[in-house]
Amino acid sequence: PGPALGDNCVDWSHEVVSTTMQLGTHLDALCHLRMGDAGYDGFTLADSTPAGVTRLGIETVPQIVTRGWLVDVAGRGPGDVIGLDDVTHIDVEPGDAVLFHTGWGAHWDDPDRYLSGEPGPGLELGEWLAERGVSLTGCDTWSYGPVPAEHPDRPFEVPQHLNVRHGVFIVENLD
Repeated sequence: PGPALGDNCVDWSHEVVSTTMQLGTHLDALCHLRMGDAGYDGFTLADSTPAGVTRLGIETVPQIVTRGWLVDVAGRGPGDVIGLDDVTHIDVEPGDAVLFHTGWGAHWDDPDRYLSGEPGPGLELGEWLAERGVSLTGCDTWSYGPVPAEHPDRPFEVPQHLNVRHGVFIVENLD
């Protein structure tokens, strides 16, 4: 672990291989994000060894077969917040998946542009998704949530909130 980042103390665990697995489309396990040393369901760094995590690893994710919603919000730029007004047309039920097409994936071949920031669901929308009991959510962006963040002193707060507080799985780099 590094020092926790921002006022929200975001920290994360990564796998140890010759390259990061945070490339391409991927699902974040519930051991991925923390608030300081505290993760989902009491997960802490003590639940990690040099060989990997001892609980909440990706191998514990159940098969997910559910109804999905695709919300098209293309045309946004770095730091743009996807909000409640963007989901008024969907009727989310517990267990649903809600995925966002921001159009940001079109910049995949231009790494400087792609990594310069991203649009994403804001904290209010994240809470709305959690209150409705979604099983997973994701975007065609390299993280989840706007970058730069809504609150610059609390980076990556939206995925942290969903993953750590509510146990919601997050998919990134969707195509």
